[in-house]
Order: sequence, then C-alpha cells, then structure tokens
Amino acid sequence: MGHTITELSKEHNKWLVEMGWNKTNPLEQLALIASEIGEAVNECRGDKPTEKLGSELADICLRTFGMAEQFGINIESEIVMKMAKNFSKGNFKDRLK
Repeated sequence: MGHTITELSKEHNKWLVEMGWNKTNPLEQLALIASEIGEAVNECRGDKPTEKLGSELADICLRTFGMAEQFGINIESEIVMKMAKNFSKGNFKDRLK
C-alpha cells in the first residue's frame, strides 16, 4: 500500500464524510474510540489475543485518524513529535534523528 499516516487520515476522513459518520462532537468521537478499545479488550480475554485483535487495533487507529483530520490535527507530525519527546527520556535519546 505504501501510504503515509497523513494520507490514510485524509482518505479515511473522506470516507467518513461520504458515509455521513463524521458529524459527531469531540466527546462523542472519543467515546467511539473508547468503544473500539473495548472491542479490542474483548479480543484479549483468553490466554492469548484472538486473530481479530489486529482489526480492532486498526479501528482504534482509523477512528483516531478521522478525528484528527476533522479537527485539522496533523496526526503523523504529532506522532513523530511525541515519539521524539518520549525517546528523549532514558536511554533512547539517539533513537529519532
């Protein structure tokens, strides 16, 4: 596929608009993300995660990407900056350069 996170965010938000599913407020969108997390939790109730866990993790990402795009947040840039901040702690200072 070879898409960047920014491209995926834009494409997913476009689909949400086309489906009419982007008309929620930020709290409702966070609740939808939380519901996807709940679905992921259900896939981890046994000794090991089910084969559906990956799909649920993708749903969490897609809901997050769609929300970010709707509110003008460049989630790819935010991820890079957050990783750099996290890696600046401890023994990971040279990780992102």
